[in-house]
Amino acid sequence: MAREVGKIQPQNSSRRIISNQSSSASNSSVDSANSDKMRKPLLDERWTSILYTLIVSLLYVTAGTMVGWSSGTFRRSHGPGAEPLALPLLDNWSISLAATPAIIITVTACVVHRCYHWIGTKAFLLTASLLAIGSSTLEAYGLTFWSASAARILAGIAAGIAFTLVPSYVDEFGSATGSNGPHRPPLNEILATAFPLGVLLRFAADLLPLPADPTVSALVWGALPTFAFVGLLFLPDSARFLCANGRVAQAAAILQRTHEPAAQPALQECLARWQQPGPGLVEALRRQANFTLTVPLLALFALQAFLGVLPMLFYLAGLVELAGEQAQSPERVATLLVALFTLAVPVSRYLHASRLQQRPVLVLSAMLIALATLALGWHCHERRTRSLDLAELPSEWPLYCFALMFVAYAVGFYRLPGTLLAAEVADENLLALRTVATAVGWGSVYLGVRLLPVLLRTIGLGWVLWNVALVALSAAGLVLLCLPAQYEYAHKALAGGACPSSMTSSVCSTGSSASPVASACWPCSTTDQSSDAPQHYSYAEQRTPGEVLRGPELV
Repeated sequence: MAREVGKIQPQNSSRRIISNQSSSASNSSVDSANSDKMRKPLLDERWTSILYTLIVSLLYVTAGTMVGWSSGTFRRSHGPGAEPLALPLLDNWSISLAATPAIIITVTACVVHRCYHWIGTKAFLLTASLLAIGSSTLEAYGLTFWSASAARILAGIAAGIAFTLVPSYVDEFGSATGSNGPHRPPLNEILATAFPLGVLLRFAADLLPLPADPTVSALVWGALPTFAFVGLLFLPDSARFLCANGRVAQAAAILQRTHEPAAQPALQECLARWQQPGPGLVEALRRQANFTLTVPLLALFALQAFLGVLPMLFYLAGLVELAGEQAQSPERVATLLVALFTLAVPVSRYLHASRLQQRPVLVLSAMLIALATLALGWHCHERRTRSLDLAELPSEWPLYCFALMFVAYAVGFYRLPGTLLAAEVADENLLALRTVATAVGWGSVYLGVRLLPVLLRTIGLGWVLWNVALVALSAAGLVLLCLPAQYEYAHKALAGGACPSSMTSSVCSTGSSASPVASACWPCSTTDQSSDAPQHYSYAEQRTPGEVLRGPELV
């Protein structure tokens, strides 16, 4: 029995060792699972991209308050019994104050694009928020023309930085998801709604009995850029900027915060493409080469201003008063119109679900603007030429016509020119051509803001609106004659793919024989799905003649 017990003891000890090993293995697996749960972020990729967009969109809200400042300031009385300053009676100094930010945005856009690769997106956006804070302070405490001019210059620089860099920065949050993908978060809608929301906040604030204390005013309007500055401190830098400076691994880790693991192959293509130096403004136009399409697309941005809606925002309360709206106060009607404009922007997302509908929507938008301005122009012309002894009857025509004009503009020409530009321009040229479009658009806004009071004094509001109707009809003709139909687009997104349409010209290879599916490009048809952040990048050394050039691969 002693021998048998002695024989059994080693077996029990070996079993005890195995059980200890299994228990330690199970404990280690549990610990690793717990550590994975601890490392998991609070927000998933979709909500992270939405949060980032909400933070940077505060700069667009601040730009909207800069536009809304003009109308409220010029309407505000300068004395206890003074009447509001009428729009046609504005002097050259007041018109200059209103138009200064538009020309500053035009110049700033070109300068920012020139210095972008040296400074970076995050540093520029932080600078924009600080300039917006300084602008709010000067607007509150500046009691002279020169202090107000300095405030408007700072506001224009801040808005120019935002309009130049924020759209491309937001595109990186969904760069591998596709512009019309079913799972793409509404990033563009958030950004587009932010600008009219800022105008609405400024218009609505003029209706509230806020104290006239400069400190309160500075705190109220400096809060938005302050929140943007604090939020930007926690946001990562642009992945495109990091790739251009050789920090590819850091850029990939940033992109994985806003992209699901299934998008890894497309992220590799983005990383490889962004390592190439970006072209200048003139070089991007030369590379695009197709001037018969590029020039009409850029002309749409000039027509955005000459359709009159953006310049009207600078003087909207005065225009409503000239149009004869008597049922409500001009300030209240102007606030209502901007509220309709703000609500129509996110609702128009359902009309832009397919690029097949963008060309008809642009034409319909221009026709509705022409109809509204023709009717409103006739009403204003009749009111101006009517005998003074006739009783002025209250009329709702100005409100209806202005509402139709703003809603039609929000549905069509407010967003679709930028959408078509992003769809047709190659990805490496998109940042430069967006800068050109910003300069063209806001340079046209400057001309409109400067000329509008002069035209009102010379030809009257009715003739101004009739000229706007002619511009709207010309815009409809430009869309029909110069923009090709959907099936004729050179860089259209291939059916069934998940690549953004702006990438297809440089990423997708339609003549490739390696893929059996002719309607899919490499990032869309690849089944490789890597999981976590990459630790090492290597380039594929051997490629078949029909294979698309790949970027850095995860190993």
